[in-house]
Amino acid sequence: MDMELQRIVLEGYRPVSQGMFSQEETLESIVPDACPDISRIVSAVGKVFLKDKELGEGSLRLSGTARVTVLYIPEEETVLRSLEVSIPFQCVRDDPQFHAGCPVQVAVQAASADARTINPRKMLVRVNLTVWAAAYQQERQELSCDVSCGEEAGVEKLLTPCKCCAIPDVAEKTFTFSDVLRPPASKPEMEELLFYRAELGAVDAKFIGRKLVLKGDVQLITLYRGGEGLVPLRFELPYSQILDLGEAPEEADPEAVVTLKSVDCRLREGELEVTLEALAQAALWVRRSVTLISDAYCLKQPLDVERAPARLCTMAERTFRRETARKLCESGIPAKQVLDCAVSVTSMASAPVEGGMEFTAQAIASILYLSEDDALCGVEVDIPVSCRGELPPGCTCSCTCRPVGEATAVPVTGGLEVRFEAEFAWMTTREEQAACVTDLKPSGIKETGVRPSVVIRRVERGEALWDIAKACGSTVEDICGANGLASPEAAEGELLLIPARRC
Repeated sequence: MDMELQRIVLEGYRPVSQGMFSQEETLESIVPDACPDISRIVSAVGKVFLKDKELGEGSLRLSGTARVTVLYIPEEETVLRSLEVSIPFQCVRDDPQFHAGCPVQVAVQAASADARTINPRKMLVRVNLTVWAAAYQQERQELSCDVSCGEEAGVEKLLTPCKCCAIPDVAEKTFTFSDVLRPPASKPEMEELLFYRAELGAVDAKFIGRKLVLKGDVQLITLYRGGEGLVPLRFELPYSQILDLGEAPEEADPEAVVTLKSVDCRLREGELEVTLEALAQAALWVRRSVTLISDAYCLKQPLDVERAPARLCTMAERTFRRETARKLCESGIPAKQVLDCAVSVTSMASAPVEGGMEFTAQAIASILYLSEDDALCGVEVDIPVSCRGELPPGCTCSCTCRPVGEATAVPVTGGLEVRFEAEFAWMTTREEQAACVTDLKPSGIKETGVRPSVVIRRVERGEALWDIAKACGSTVEDICGANGLASPEAAEGELLLIPARRC
């Protein structure tokens, strides 16, 4: 008897590690000769730019540069000055799930920065980095979907339709864009740029034809000297990029991450010349329908059937939820005007609760403000924010959180009230095992004795018609016909007539 298993190949990527970690970098820096001595440090603003990423066996290595702008009051002066300190960094993250050559997506940011004087010509600068990383492992499964043989062979097949989620492709692209910016007519002209920082906005990813189109924006926040005072100003820089991820079905769900590699911002003749370099990264989730041959037997002679479990991701759903965070920051020095409020997430934690998970993000808000006597002050406050989500049985999830929109700080009695929105995004996945035939062949053992033409059989607990038909040498179709069953299901304890198939 000629029988041959027909096979399908499932290729793609599987997420193996995802999470957030932090690292602190410090540097002693000398005040340049062209700058006056430091009397008082007001605040520090950090920016982090990714240069390179490398995934090795059991470790992830990132390198880049942190730039910290220090705002200070010089000795015997009242005018605010700024200077920038560059700190090269390397982050190493150990995880046994990391493997060389696997794609990895990362995003880096400066959670906080500060500086203190060692002496008027020397200072210690510190910046806290937060890194989000997700690694993917390429995998290939060859599964049996059917068996080819003639009807005369008398082979009965249990074909099981399955739905699964997979990542057929992971891609990335570095891109650069630039713009020339001017303040609106209602604002004074720019005379001196004191600091700038860039915040990445939401990324919208969708397929147009065969291309994945990413659209987003970068919020450029600046503080400059203009007219007779300090002027805060925010610019929005939109961008659009195309990534090649192959042809995707209609139900494809792209997951995109963008991180900055560099930002160059220069003031020339009252205009800001801005050039940004960013790294766009995307993983493509698709839903597939596959059919597996889960079992087989022969009505003419016994078969040797080998089966093994096939691992399938049967669920991959993303959920977004926004929560409003609010906290009173006790500043000590009453505020008259807030010049800047920056919020970043420093860590994430999750804990099981009834019916799901509770996610908690620790955020830090850095505020720059003018006191009632026009003194420039800086203050920071830690702000926790939580969110609950459902977690179906047997599922796992990974969560990220980021501030969205513009954070605000309002002077109130006793300090400053900080308010911002945090967007939680979590991916819920479930992996299940499905039985799959890996090999089958005639056993070479011949049946002896006479098989009765009809058997009366009671359905045992957990028994399916397939199991009864296989054990009695019949077929599910014949059993349904003999017992008037509209579907291949029978209740526990039900008596069935089992006709033997004559081959």
